[in-house]
Amino acid sequence: MDASLLYVSRRAATDADIRDIVAASRARNAVLGVTGALVASRGRFAQVLEGPRAAVDALMDSVRRDRRHAGVEVLLYDDIDRRRFPDWTLAYCGGAQFVDGLIAALAERNAARPDPADLHRLVRAIEEFARARP
Repeated sequence: MDASLLYVSRRAATDADIRDIVAASRARNAVLGVTGALVASRGRFAQVLEGPRAAVDALMDSVRRDRRHAGVEVLLYDDIDRRRFPDWTLAYCGGAQFVDGLIAALAERNAARPDPADLHRLVRAIEEFARARP
């Protein structure tokens, strides 16, 4: 069974770094059988990774060590019956003010657990951005 993971982090990456992240991730994800989508706002990242748990865990270990991310926080990690991004080794969406607000609401919350409605809004926004990409 596949798993789906959503994380947010503070962006410590330049635009050139992001181009490198996207290119390397697409190649590596294809080899690992992982799909997903990345949103890079002005100050934050949000990413959904889907695939075999061992592959998703390995990718998250890499993200946590990556100097272009800070404050990495996994918000969701569940088993799934079907993937949201089956056709994307990595759909990439640049930032949008709306998404910036969704990510900030989750990253800067006061509660120990994120509000499920906020999580749902962010995942839906990422799905919509991925669908809009050619």
